Amino acid sequence: MRAILTTLGAFLVGGLILLGIGGIAYHLFRDDGWFSQGLGALWRAQYQAPVMTIILIIAAIFVAKSLYGAQIGGKRESKIPDFVLFAFIATGIFFLGRLITTGQI
Repeated sequence: MRAILTTLGAFLVGGLILLGIGGIAYHLFRDDGWFSQGLGALWRAQYQAPVMTIILIIAAIFVAKSLYGAQIGGKRESKIPDFVLFAFIATGIFFLGRLITTGQI
């Protein structure tokens, strides 16, 4: 019985992770999605507030470097991969709740 519950729990967590990734991908790449809106805002901000654009680009490079550095060498000192996994699970829970209440992701 314990093995069945462990397997069901693993499938539930895996499903939540996939739902989180799928929901984010859907909202990022659909027409008028987050990606196109973000690029449009960045393009407009480039002329209105160039310092903010530079700060955002530097922050994105720092985040990418931190995530990449956590993957190198098999170190388990970093908690960033765990945080990313839990963020996808929380996002999956959000999209599941939204799917149940409104019928759409």
